[in-house]
Amino acid sequence: MSTTDQGYFSKYRLLMAKTGRDPEEEWLPLWMHLKDTAGIMKKLANKWIPESVLAAAGLNSDQFLATAIFLGAVHDIGKATSYFQSIITQSCPQKYEEITGSGFVVNKKYRSAGKTPHAHAGQWILQNGMNEFKVHESQSMVVGAHHGKPIHIDFFMGEPDMIRAYPVNFFGSEENDSGKALWEASWYMITVQAMKLAGIGSTDELPDLALEAQVLLSGLLITADWIASNTDYFPLLTLDDYGDESFYPQRVNDGWKRVTFPEGWHSEIHIMDEKLFEIRFGFLPNEVQAHMLRAVNGSQTPGIFILEAQMGIGKTEAALGAAEVLACRKESGGIFFGLPTQATSNGLFRRLYNWGAKVSEETVNAVRLAHGSAEFNEEYHQLALQGSAYVDEDGQAQDRLGVHPWFQGNKRALLADFVIGTVDQFLMASLKRKHFMLRHIGLAGKVVVIDECHAYDAYMNEYLERSLQWMAAYGVPVILLSATLPSERRKTLIDCYVKAYSKYRLGKRKPEITYTRSDWKENTVYPLLTWSDGETVKQADIQQDIPDKTVKLRYVDTIPDMIRLMDERLQDGGCGCIIANTVKAAQEIYTACKESLEHVRLILYHAQFTMPDRYEKEKLLLEKMGKASDNSDRNRLVLIGTQVLEQSLDYDADIMVTQLCPIDLLLQRIGRLHRHNKRDGDEENYSRPGRLRKPECIILRDGDGSYDSGSSAVYGEYLLMRTGQILGTEIKIPGDIPYMVQKVYDQKNDLELTDEIYKTAKEKYINTLKTKKQGAKRYLLNKPSQKEISNMLDTSEESSEKAAEASVRDSVSSIEVLLMKENENGDILFVRDDPYKMPMLSSYRTPDHEEGRMIAMQRLRLPHIFAAAWNKKEIIEELEDRNRKRLAEWQLSPWLRGELILLLGQDNRTELNGYLLSYSFEKGLEYKRKEEEDAGKRI
Repeated sequence: MSTTDQGYFSKYRLLMAKTGRDPEEEWLPLWMHLKDTAGIMKKLANKWIPESVLAAAGLNSDQFLATAIFLGAVHDIGKATSYFQSIITQSCPQKYEEITGSGFVVNKKYRSAGKTPHAHAGQWILQNGMNEFKVHESQSMVVGAHHGKPIHIDFFMGEPDMIRAYPVNFFGSEENDSGKALWEASWYMITVQAMKLAGIGSTDELPDLALEAQVLLSGLLITADWIASNTDYFPLLTLDDYGDESFYPQRVNDGWKRVTFPEGWHSEIHIMDEKLFEIRFGFLPNEVQAHMLRAVNGSQTPGIFILEAQMGIGKTEAALGAAEVLACRKESGGIFFGLPTQATSNGLFRRLYNWGAKVSEETVNAVRLAHGSAEFNEEYHQLALQGSAYVDEDGQAQDRLGVHPWFQGNKRALLADFVIGTVDQFLMASLKRKHFMLRHIGLAGKVVVIDECHAYDAYMNEYLERSLQWMAAYGVPVILLSATLPSERRKTLIDCYVKAYSKYRLGKRKPEITYTRSDWKENTVYPLLTWSDGETVKQADIQQDIPDKTVKLRYVDTIPDMIRLMDERLQDGGCGCIIANTVKAAQEIYTACKESLEHVRLILYHAQFTMPDRYEKEKLLLEKMGKASDNSDRNRLVLIGTQVLEQSLDYDADIMVTQLCPIDLLLQRIGRLHRHNKRDGDEENYSRPGRLRKPECIILRDGDGSYDSGSSAVYGEYLLMRTGQILGTEIKIPGDIPYMVQKVYDQKNDLELTDEIYKTAKEKYINTLKTKKQGAKRYLLNKPSQKEISNMLDTSEESSEKAAEASVRDSVSSIEVLLMKENENGDILFVRDDPYKMPMLSSYRTPDHEEGRMIAMQRLRLPHIFAAAWNKKEIIEELEDRNRKRLAEWQLSPWLRGELILLLGQDNRTELNGYLLSYSFEKGLEYKRKEEEDAGKRI
């Protein structure tokens, strides 16, 4: 190093990267933060990133490691600019004097403030700002994206070079050549240090990155930067300490140890046989599970698998067994298991946790429940309190799965080894959303399983298909499970993945897909397994040694008729289930049953209970009607509810009543009828009463019509008409499932429905599908077809990020509230008689941490009428006004900040915008117009 270079070197080390809470006491030099980040990139690449991510990026291990270290070591080169140093030194005059005194030009004011954020400035420095080194544009784009938002071409208009467009921001002056030379020398020093750390002699040795590699390395860089920026892991220095090379590598080793990152999971199961399957799940595989294992075991280049089989046959175990093999073949580091709802995710959490513990016998791994209310799941919360897996005094792990605190952030959810959550987490991989790269690097290292893949509407399917395309581009194996999948949907999903695999993974302009069966698209054999092996699509008809279950269908037109029939059927004992299409209908049926059915126990379960009450109700219904229930549990018991009873809850009804719904959902409901049959010679722990020995489903119609207005509003008339048209007097399960589903969803066949009402309904249905697909495109991420990560996010959507999170579901607008009550003394209480045994809450005191969490659990969504376009704004304003007047102090709690709290009176009743609301554990939230109550009083 020449004398001049040494001078530049000592001056460059004065530049700041970070300050502490007291900026006049603590700081961190830029050179140290870059070295910290490079060190963490190396640790992550060597110890955490699975081989499948390297394969997805199209890089070998040496290329990936060198690139990762280099990018970590230059990621904040944009902080070596006049504009950034002017900002960070504003609250630290001592450092400002040192930096400017050494010759750097740092202005106090900039006309182009905000035009050169340091991540984007770093991108331009690397690709345009140095003559000595030429960094691939694809490498510099990763630096530009490391704060989660790649630069968009419209960010600065007209000038393709940011440095030429805003020279003062980079150099502090347009004319000071000596000052400019000092900034450029700093960039040179940073790049030289980065090459040395990466073990390369020239930036030409770094690979030109494909789009997939840019996205994944951006995700890795964001992760490393967040870790290196955490002062608990990497402490700041006092202002008179300038750091020293002797701190390394110990500083990085100590920081990594403080993070206590879990070991990456690796499967060693290249082939799964019956014996190993039995060890994992406690039983030998049935025909469906065995076919799944054979397909996976025999695949050379496994891609997408679609398993269609009846409810309760063990598709979850089939998927998990297959996932363990796929993870070994692909060298993946975990699995993601996505389900339709939070309730179904919660219900499956324990099963997947137990499986994850079994397959983690050699390592300590991280588990994550990923949905918006995961922190309120009590079982998961207790695991989170324990933190990482417990290790005894001899260093032996006693619990191989733990909830690692680092993965608890919403944007980090998919980075844990085993992730169970709502399908939204997968769909958001295709959402134009800041930090989307974190979601991609999490998924690229996993096997993806999506359950109930039929349960998503046209809007959500746009995100599902785009996410499948990205998984195909990465070579990620995907397993889709369904009991009721239309053949056209099967074709779309298979083609979506395989064509994307051929185009984006293999780089072929025209896919060269081969099909082993010419009839695979229309095949209605059931159960059925369809899968891809490279560019070959295969299919297997699964022959089961299980006889069809014949379900008798009966129709009643009124609730009293239904109650009389239910009463007669339960005379000898047994349990029934009634599923309505709306909460209001379920509550009305419950009230009618309570008034008319004697000596019958009733459970009402729907979405408009608070979270703790929902968990308690769910636990109760599974206890009374689950697999372990006995005659005394089930005796003359009736479960009444809504769609929450439709999927993934493992309960068994002796008789079922349901309002008409689309055929696939109707079959899902019937799947809970006589669900636990004798199998493999095992005796049931209960026997069905004589009147209920044969499964019977009662369709509750609305007078002369097949469905009421509430059902029509939820599902639309088209599918209800078609479903009603094909129903007869019985259904054979599983034999009739594919035939009935295809019949209803085949738009080319109008099923002899010819009147104008049907034609209007069909037209509305088709237009709705088009509208949903078009609406989804607003936030839909680009296909993996472009060459650059730039322009993948529109700057115009930045302010809409919160709205974009919700956009993967085209749900009806709703208002979420926390439900509490106030007694006559002004004390705040829980709506139930304080099940948490907490002290009385006050509106004048900010709740402590645990109180805040418990209050935040009292959430539910108000009925949709409260979020209608004509009254939503008024209702929110009224709630906010009440909260300002009574609960201003509660907004200081991190759990409650920004929440709307609805206070009931001591009798659990209140009035809101002309409606009377009441709440009880028995019936949940009820409402009616105030004038209805007043009219009743006058009568």
